[in-house]
Amino acid sequence: MIAAIFGCPGRTDAAHAALILADAHAVAGDAATLVRVTLPGEPRLPTLAIRPDAVRLVEHEASTLRAAGVLVERETAQAVRAGRHVVLDLPPRCLADRAFRTRADVSVVAVGPTPFDENAAACALAADPHGERDAGRQVSDALAEVAPPWLLGCGRGGGAPAARAFEDAVGRLLGGMAAGRHARVLPVVLPALSRKEALRVVEGDRTARTLVAGLTLLAALRAVAGNPHAESIDGSSLADELRAVLPNAGRPDERGAGDRLRDLADELQGIRDGVKPTGEDLASAPRLEDWSEATRQVRVVTGRVYGHPNIRDGQRILTSDLYASDGATWARTLSRYYLLGKPARPSDGGGLH
Repeated sequence: MIAAIFGCPGRTDAAHAALILADAHAVAGDAATLVRVTLPGEPRLPTLAIRPDAVRLVEHEASTLRAAGVLVERETAQAVRAGRHVVLDLPPRCLADRAFRTRADVSVVAVGPTPFDENAAACALAADPHGERDAGRQVSDALAEVAPPWLLGCGRGGGAPAARAFEDAVGRLLGGMAAGRHARVLPVVLPALSRKEALRVVEGDRTARTLVAGLTLLAALRAVAGNPHAESIDGSSLADELRAVLPNAGRPDERGAGDRLRDLADELQGIRDGVKPTGEDLASAPRLEDWSEATRQVRVVTGRVYGHPNIRDGQRILTSDLYASDGATWARTLSRYYLLGKPARPSDGGGLH
């Protein structure tokens, strides 16, 4: 799948959406190439400190829209030949050039949470040559075949209800600018990111919230890519795609105590043999910040958790029983590995002994 994401009116929301979508491809087991094209004066992405092996980042500055089109065509062709999905992060000016949308299976306009962002999106749709036939004007058959973009609400909480409220707001604005025009809005929103969450996304990392939003966005785009002119997304198709991108997404750890202990025994033997934990073990491990040793009837670790599949980011937890740790970077409990970030202050009992 080739997904083109356009900023409107700026690029921050589109950049976050592209990074989150590329990460969702990686989590779903798909190789993806993220192609970011900038025009003169636009900032490049910071260097990604963390990047899944499945994600390749390509970034180019183009002097003109024509040059941007050449770059997009070249990088897209290379990625497709390699069997990779493509996420295009494109400047707002590219939205008015239908050639960029003809290269994509699905086009998305990332729209921020303010009334100004919504007005800018409505203006962009009203100026889009697609749909002029409905307004009584004639356009070429080739132009009429270009599907209008989907809108993605960014910086919004509330899931599908927030998406519907966003659709209503843009619809009212668009109706006053171009009678008969319809805004297609994805039934998913990207949440407002805290500074720490935004930093993690730009570094190539993820949080529990961005992971869930990214997988839902990926499922929605897969649901519409096969029918580019659909007016809306069928709920059953979206549910099918959600099950396909990650069959166990959102499910709690359902292993019984016996299975957990057998898994733990294997891990402890590997730790004793010096072959555990592997990079793969730690790649998907939640991370504890401000961590320290604590006790119940056994040793545990306490801290604020990030990236846990069932616990919101930043919540302070007591882990299950602690069985092994290097005392600085990782810990193995009954249930899972944890990455150890910044320890608590010494006065708070930081460190594992």
